[in-house]
Amino acid sequence: MTVVRELLLRPDIGQAVTALCEAGHAREVAGVTLVEDMRAIPPAARAQVGICTGRASDEIYPDLLDVAVRFAASAGVAALALVGLPLDRPLPLTVSRLAERHGVSLLSVERGTDLARLVIAGEQEIALGPMRTITRAAAALSALEAAQPGPDPIAELAALAGHELGLPVTVEPGDRPLVIANAPHTAAGRLATADPGQGGVEVVVAGTVWAWLRCPVAGDAADAVVRLVLHRAAALAGQAIERARRTSEGPAASRAALLAELLLSAPEDAGALLARTRRAGFVVDGWHTVVHIELDNLDGLAGGDEAARHELTVEARRLALQAALNDGAGWQRADAGSALTLVRTDRSEPAATQPKAVARTASAVLARLKERFTGLRMYCGVGGSYQGLEGLQTSATEARAGGAAASTAGHHDRPLAFRDLGFRRVLLQWYALNSSRVVVDRLLAPLDELGPRRKDEALRTLRAFLDHPGNPRDAAAALGVHRNTVANRVRRLLDLLDVDGDNADHRLLLQLACRVAAPRRT
Repeated sequence: MTVVRELLLRPDIGQAVTALCEAGHAREVAGVTLVEDMRAIPPAARAQVGICTGRASDEIYPDLLDVAVRFAASAGVAALALVGLPLDRPLPLTVSRLAERHGVSLLSVERGTDLARLVIAGEQEIALGPMRTITRAAAALSALEAAQPGPDPIAELAALAGHELGLPVTVEPGDRPLVIANAPHTAAGRLATADPGQGGVEVVVAGTVWAWLRCPVAGDAADAVVRLVLHRAAALAGQAIERARRTSEGPAASRAALLAELLLSAPEDAGALLARTRRAGFVVDGWHTVVHIELDNLDGLAGGDEAARHELTVEARRLALQAALNDGAGWQRADAGSALTLVRTDRSEPAATQPKAVARTASAVLARLKERFTGLRMYCGVGGSYQGLEGLQTSATEARAGGAAASTAGHHDRPLAFRDLGFRRVLLQWYALNSSRVVVDRLLAPLDELGPRRKDEALRTLRAFLDHPGNPRDAAAALGVHRNTVANRVRRLLDLLDVDGDNADHRLLLQLACRVAAPRRT
């Protein structure tokens, strides 16, 4: 059966009729009757729609509207339509209460409407019944498959589906990332679970909910058919977005890969790579400033799913570059590993205000990523501005060192400039050298066997001991333990690390290693 609401969704009816009271919208109707005299409506066994002629409407409104509602209710009318009911004022309270009590919708028909055509359209809609939705759904699916959406595929395909269905399809923006843990595949446009209780279908692109498609439908059967159309529209929209992203991001991804390779190359071996990078539009001889962002807990957000983790990383890179460009020009990204690396390039030496501008951009990037990925924890380092290939690599080294210092200090979700690290940056520059990292990592490797908590305790003990040479009492006070406890711990740790505590070179190397591998902040 057809309900009042479905009649009004038909375009040629909905354009001429406005609902002022929806009390009978969910009632099934068996026919449409043209009413010339309110008192002469023939009682019907099943609900009907009564459309008053212009003359009858003028006789009823405004003084007899409450009486007309009573007559309509007694005659089994589910919706009463009058010509020219004013749309700029509410119905009288008495009339509204009567209509609500009896379940009668009150409709206003635009003056000049051909009432005979309106009655015929209503009867046709009722006669179609369930086939109406199925027929329209088939037409909608065909139209969707043939569509070639433009720059806004979600809105365009939703409008097309709504037009073919004869139903309003609305689009609401998505507001959260969708991480599908332990799923074998997350295809572009694959639809996740519908929004509970809202009748919505998600448009998912690369693991992120971009939008919801919604459509009000009465009846379980009609709802199922319409949802098939919404699912297909959402899938096609997602696929169109993914194609557009691949097309637009292809050159950017290529440059990002080249830039990442350039960051890792030895200057004396970078000749051919430099030529390729220049052809790709990168100003190698300019002044470069690097921002390095470590995504600390990405595995947890991805639920341990490697595919979801990759999709989150790709989306984070895209959003990071977008946020940087929104804050200023000259930014590019370098894709290497799971970290995010952004490079700002200026053709001439930057002004003295450059560090503040870069810090502002880095903060904007971090804020955008936090907005999209709730719960994400990031450590961000900012390098200085230097010229040429060596300058680019120097800035990248400083940015990585700043990120490492931020991680050590628990300084998350805000940028840490390498130039602000003071004397510690000298240590980090030394540690950034490959040979230094190898020596330190090899020296402290035995501590990894202790586990994170005991390793942190060991590093604190060694630092206190080395920072207070020949003064075990002060070292014990710094740790809050007895001096004998410090002596016993240090003896065991020196044996574990195979370090001679009486050898000045050994002590210096151990102190430098403990400085750059400071224990985590809790």
